[in-house]
Parts: sequence; structure tokens; C-alpha cells
Amino acid sequence: MTLKLENLTLRFDDQPVIRDVSFDVADGELVCLLGPSGCGKTTTLRLIAGFERPESGTITIGDQIVSTAGQAVAPQKRDVGFLFQDYALFPHLTVAENIAYGLSDRTRQQVKERTWEMLRQIRMLNHADKYPHELSGGEQQRVALARARAPRPSLLLLDEPFSGLDTSLRAKLRRETRDVLKDRGVTAIIVTHDPEEAMLMADRIVLMRDGRVVQTGTPEELYTNPVDAFTAEFFCEVNHLDGVVEGDWIKTNAGLIPNQNHPDGMEVDVLIRPEAVTLGSAAFDKALSQEVRVCAVDYAGGTSHIRLALSDGPEPVPHIQARHPGPFQSAVGDHIQLNIDQAQTFIFPKQHDA
Repeated sequence: MTLKLENLTLRFDDQPVIRDVSFDVADGELVCLLGPSGCGKTTTLRLIAGFERPESGTITIGDQIVSTAGQAVAPQKRDVGFLFQDYALFPHLTVAENIAYGLSDRTRQQVKERTWEMLRQIRMLNHADKYPHELSGGEQQRVALARARAPRPSLLLLDEPFSGLDTSLRAKLRRETRDVLKDRGVTAIIVTHDPEEAMLMADRIVLMRDGRVVQTGTPEELYTNPVDAFTAEFFCEVNHLDGVVEGDWIKTNAGLIPNQNHPDGMEVDVLIRPEAVTLGSAAFDKALSQEVRVCAVDYAGGTSHIRLALSDGPEPVPHIQARHPGPFQSAVGDHIQLNIDQAQTFIFPKQHDA
């Protein structure tokens, strides 16, 4: 089932929370709505589900317009499944009864068959008669997902479904959920504030900020071709340097960076990913290289996090962060050569604070 949002706008108490939001979802596609808290992700999901009505714009599911400023199809008539952040399981119903809750329009035999089919899929046949309070957080999440999928909705909406789980369980259920959705061709939208989660799960990401869509694309597109500094910084820690365009080059504290068609004299923000910083005794590109001093080395399993001073003067001096695979052999105080990979360096016009 396809989904199309066109120019959605919504305000609460005269404050705009959704501003001209437009994107589409293809049949069988898994899209993540990503962004910081308060950016409008969950409100967008509620608009799609029919829990809110837009002030302007339209929502189309399949070939049916389900929401406009003047009219809206009721949520229960949209053929949309919704998995709430807190799972919203009925405490007085068993696991099997929770899953069967949305199947009231079917015969008793059909309800039984579909309920047991979903229990098999989530590997909880032995938990059918348990109540939600007897389940772990991960088990509750599986039941909630099964209940949302049981009626076979054309579109499934999931609001931060893994946020309450510990790290290892979250990763496991994330993989399981993606596998289930993709194997069965379910069209789904998942809300998350975790960029890693979005990149691991999504076919495409819709990145939001202040109620607006900032950029839409595949995880690779948003990571490698961010449209602005916010996007580049949201997906990964970056080194943020001030730069000034001087002809074919941009002058920064970390050396010269090739100019990317910015006018001479322009002030720019230069963003460099830590993995773009290469360290060694020789430069592979002398124009992008300078000598730096090692200030700190923190070993974190498979990666060393290195803090480098860009000058030899007394503290405070400008620094840059680098990541090195495995242990890093240089010691604090050593002088080494810094090189910068242009492919992971992003340059944007300077944004001055108001």
C-alpha cells in the first residue's frame, strides 16, 4: 500500500508543530521518521493514523484521500495498524486475547487461526495464556507488534517501538522486526530519534527538524551527501571548524581544504568526520596535511578515540578528534602528521547565531 503526504500543516495553541510536510512511501517500503525530540515525528504519525486532522494539506493512502483540512476518514476505517511507544497492551487480557483484539469482524475459527499464526511468528506459543505483567519488555514488544499486524493492515505505524529496551535486546528486536516486515512486504513507518537505528532499519529516512522535512533519502544518501550542517552532525559526531574562502582553498585551523565553488572571502562551516582524519608519519596530500600533537588517546574496544592539538601553544588551543581502528601506538605528546579525507569533509555557508 502506498502513502503520500502533501504540504501538511498543523498548529497547537497557535504554535506550528508541522510545517509544509511532504513525502511518500512506496508499497512494501520501510521508512523511518527521524529527528530530535519535539521535531514533529509522532505528530506526523498521528496525522497519518487519523488521530489528528491537518489544517492544510492532504494524506492519501493507496488511491484514497483520507485527510484534508475539511474532512477525514475515521482511524478505524483507514486500514492502518498502530504500535504505540508504550505498547498499550490490555492488562486484563492474555497474550492471545490481546493479539485477537482487532479481529472482531472475523469468525471464531478465523480469529483462532490468525492468533496462533501470529503467536508462532513471534515464537510465543507457550505464553498465550500469560498476562502482560508476566512478560519481559521484549516479549511485550513482540505481542504489541503481533497485535498491530494481526488484522493485516495495509500500512503499519510504529512510534519509538524499541526505546524502552536495553541495548542488546533493542538490537535483537530491531533485526527481528525488520526481517518480519520485509519478509511479508509490509509497508511501514517507524518513528525514532536514534540515527543508528534509522540507518540499520530503513529503506529511506525522512529527517525532520522544527516540524519540517530537512532531507529525504536512503541512509547512505543522508550520511554521504547531507544538505546542511544539521544533517551532517545528526548522523555522527563531527569536527566543526571555522573557515574562510581564499581563492581555490578554504583556510582553517586544521590546514587548507579545497574550495567547493564558494565565493572568495565567504565564511564557511567546515565539518569533518573523525574517521576522515588519517594519522601517520607521511602525508598522502600535502595540501591537506599538517603536524599535530597528541593530547589524549582513549581505547574503546575496536576503536581508539584520539584528541589532537592543532597548535603547540599553551592551552586552550584548537583541537580535532580522530578515530583509529584498534590500539593507537603514538603516545600523548607525540607529534604526528594529520591528513584529511575530502570525501568526508562537508562545507556549508556560515550560519551566524541570531
